[in-house]
Amino acid sequence: MATPTKVCIFAPVHVSTDVRVYQKEAKALASAGYSVVLLARSVEGMNEELSGEMLSVEGVPRYKNRLQRFLLQPLMLRKILRTKASIIHLHNPDTLPLGFLLKLLGKTVIYDTHEDFTQRILMREWIPARLRTYIAKAVGKLEAWAGRVFDASIATQPDVAKRLGSKCIVLENAPISRGELIERAYAYSHSIPRTVEFRAIYVGTIGRSRGLIQMVKAMEYVNQYVSARLWLVGPVHDQAGMEEAKARAGWKYVDYMGSVPQEQAFAYIIRADVGLITICDIGDHAKTSPNKIFEYQRFGIPFIASNFAAWREKVGHVGAGVFVDQEDALEIAQMITLMHDRPQLAKEMGRRGMAYTINEYNWEAESEKLVSLYQSLSQTKPSWVRGVAQ
Repeated sequence: MATPTKVCIFAPVHVSTDVRVYQKEAKALASAGYSVVLLARSVEGMNEELSGEMLSVEGVPRYKNRLQRFLLQPLMLRKILRTKASIIHLHNPDTLPLGFLLKLLGKTVIYDTHEDFTQRILMREWIPARLRTYIAKAVGKLEAWAGRVFDASIATQPDVAKRLGSKCIVLENAPISRGELIERAYAYSHSIPRTVEFRAIYVGTIGRSRGLIQMVKAMEYVNQYVSARLWLVGPVHDQAGMEEAKARAGWKYVDYMGSVPQEQAFAYIIRADVGLITICDIGDHAKTSPNKIFEYQRFGIPFIASNFAAWREKVGHVGAGVFVDQEDALEIAQMITLMHDRPQLAKEMGRRGMAYTINEYNWEAESEKLVSLYQSLSQTKPSWVRGVAQ
């Protein structure tokens, strides 16, 4: 049997349990016969549990601030080289300088970006406002250069893929439809009690740009008519926005769960009645692949989503949810109330969404593009490719 091609996935900004990086990409490649080393931020007590025969997970040095993130680059390079991988899979533009060095050292390099950072940088409040445009343009040019110099690149958005050039593939954020993670989520859901008449949920990064204030306002309106509560699940990236939300009358109808393991986040979705993804139209939000919409669908609950043209085009035909003016808390509340008042409609929407993500649009099918890309780049293709991760 031939020695498997060794791959290093380097994602220093992501935690080692990240859904796209670990649950999707790393597992798919390991299942396809590649020996994968994932370098990412450690989750205490988890790295050893995540590692297996074809996939090992190692922590990267923690940085105390953004400057230190760049000062640690030489140490990061050394850690990558010590894996002895022939293919290096880099995530996020922070890693681009290392990518160019790795190309000079003869490595096969893939750049993977999940967002349009030329737009996201414009939203970064820690960057002085007068510098954001210049930095965004510089990152865009650096990515375009990487698209030409590196062996391949991966994007979730067609516009970003176009900037990265002909060697880029679009690998969408399709949901995982089956496997161990899904089974653990259903098992954990049995331990979550239902204590209210109706439960809405939002899973994701929490802040004003993600529609936090509008969701809290909507819960105040909803509770004038029905008893309902909102689960907020995910990390807070906007502490000032969180404090503003807590000061509002609707906050007493909110249960903030914080960051939880992925199977627990999915379990909360399973126990909810409707999923919210009413994020604001800033940066590249309107063009992103609506991952949370697909996750809500996978677990059989209807969604209430921002009225973005790209999202309507992507999932509107399924009939698994409704689209609203994301700035209008009253309209969001009306749709939450509708799902409460018409349970059969909500159930039918959930059924359609689940069928769509299990039978038509899922990671198990989407990941074939990733494996195909690797096969085209591998010097020695694995002879025992068996398919993608469950």
